[in-house]
Amino acid sequence: MRIPGAIQAGQILHQPAEKPENTIRPIWWEVPLSSIIQPTESQLDSLVEPYLVRQQLGLGFAIGYASPQFTPPGQLYFRGNIQNQFGGRLRLDGDALFEIASISKTFTATLYALLIRSVSALKTVGDYIAPNGPLHISSTLADIPLDALMNYTSGLPEDDENGSVDTPPYWPLPYSLRAMLSYLDACPPVITKTGCQYTYSNLGFALMAAILAGSPPTLAAFRNLVESKIFGPLGMKSRFFSEVSLAHLPLGYEYDYQQSPVYEAIAPGFEFLPAYDGASGVVASANDMLQWLLFNMGINQNPELTPLLPVLQQPSTKVVYGNYKLGLSWFIFEPTSGSNVPASISKEGALDGFDSCIAFLPSSGTPGVDPSQAGVFVLVNADQITGDQQSNGPFLPSVLANDILLIMQGNYPPADKSAYPRLFRPRRRRITTR
Repeated sequence: MRIPGAIQAGQILHQPAEKPENTIRPIWWEVPLSSIIQPTESQLDSLVEPYLVRQQLGLGFAIGYASPQFTPPGQLYFRGNIQNQFGGRLRLDGDALFEIASISKTFTATLYALLIRSVSALKTVGDYIAPNGPLHISSTLADIPLDALMNYTSGLPEDDENGSVDTPPYWPLPYSLRAMLSYLDACPPVITKTGCQYTYSNLGFALMAAILAGSPPTLAAFRNLVESKIFGPLGMKSRFFSEVSLAHLPLGYEYDYQQSPVYEAIAPGFEFLPAYDGASGVVASANDMLQWLLFNMGINQNPELTPLLPVLQQPSTKVVYGNYKLGLSWFIFEPTSGSNVPASISKEGALDGFDSCIAFLPSSGTPGVDPSQAGVFVLVNADQITGDQQSNGPFLPSVLANDILLIMQGNYPPADKSAYPRLFRPRRRRITTR
């Protein structure tokens, strides 16, 4: 079912900001204004139907897509059905909730750009370690630039890998911010090649949340800032995982194609929460995600936040990861010559029971001034569900997002998805030390 996405009022402006004079505009992907078309409901049905045939009860997709050429510019599509873990049927509509996992990082990076980087781009972690600031953590972390925390070059361990040493040896649950900071004081991880190599560190974003929280560093302070500076001004009702009722959260599923059936229900959440709220803690609805998509595409404008988009969506380091350049939390995909896969700016997310992706074409000029011409997000209440329904297959939300971006440009999605951007990594699991 497809419905128009309402554009929120309030502090959101509906006209693009005035173009600054003499702006240098690197063009990654030029899309003619007349070339974007709206996907049909039958096209979207054909993309998700194979997965709903395999799981007919409990699996739901919420998809949003947008272009400044559409009226209204944002649209929503839903297919499937969802229920909570108590067996109660939930409405699959614009208010249905999904854990968006690592897409949460884009909110933390935006808050950083607003509160710190807009004042100084040269701050390091050391500027916030006592006696300079409120954090009582080891001085071995002091030289990490704050930009490096946000662009995956901090030198902190690659913490999505099992065996990574970035938590206490006796890892407590729940994992509090205070416990994380005390670990970083008593026995911090080894820092290697800061600014010189890509390492996907959730810890970096959790540390940034502590820095943003101020004195004393509390998650309540961080959450309040995200809600007052981002959610509220953009008309979003998103919250963090610990604030959401289980009665309103869909039951999620874990897929394993070596078993029969290939899916089973799984407990929600993340072993690192709430300490890692800045990395993975946000729970959002399709209505919320549509507002976030429209904002990041430069379609919906906000006087305080829109000027941050060029900083967030441009490469912030010379380090690359495959065909990706690294923005502040965002991955900037530049396809190889001759590829029919479009350039994109994207972020994926995966937690137990929930996978997600948000992606949009880069601006042809200045982000926030020249709107992106096409964008999409995909939310599904299943983890490890793959595009080819095989073990180690492509990450389904990214497959669907790229399929839809191609459809919006008048192209037919290829059967072979091997040329698609592929970032998803297996998630680390907690192993209890005895």
